[in-house]
Amino acid sequence: MGRGSFLTEDLTPLNPKTGQGAKPTEYWKYAVQAAEVEVDIETGQVDLVKVCAAADVGCAINPMSVEGQIEGGAVMGLGAALLEEVVLERGKVVNPSFMDYNVPTALDVPSMVSIIVEVPHKDGPFGAKGVGEGGTPPTAPAIANAIYNAAGVRVYELPLTPEKIFRALKKKEKGGG
Repeated sequence: MGRGSFLTEDLTPLNPKTGQGAKPTEYWKYAVQAAEVEVDIETGQVDLVKVCAAADVGCAINPMSVEGQIEGGAVMGLGAALLEEVVLERGKVVNPSFMDYNVPTALDVPSMVSIIVEVPHKDGPFGAKGVGEGGTPPTAPAIANAIYNAAGVRVYELPLTPEKIFRALKKKEKGGG
């Protein structure tokens, strides 16, 4: 039996009043994405055609695995962006199963381009940094911006469902934005 942990010596705690700190984490993760979509302006239906995802991974020790992590993070993000929604009625979840709560499947995954950016980091093992979930946050904004570029409407609430997009299109049509 054993136990271990690792922290670099120069980490600093966050100030409880300001939430600021000189170095509260080992390193920052950087990721960026662009998305290509097709929007049916009659229904609001979005087809995600392509996602290009780039991430600073420090040093890619296993590039194929790193590409899989970048793509996996993007797929998690596309679920949040287009599919996953907890529906509440009077405080009760009414879609508690995967029959009603949609998550991405292989059929939802578009063509993907993964770009590995390598800037070795002094605190990572062999210069590596974590990948994975760092690629999730940029997906929804990339898809939302692609929808705006394709259809000229912004929807500010996830998931970006056909119904929400359709309503935004009708509001725009009536001159309301």
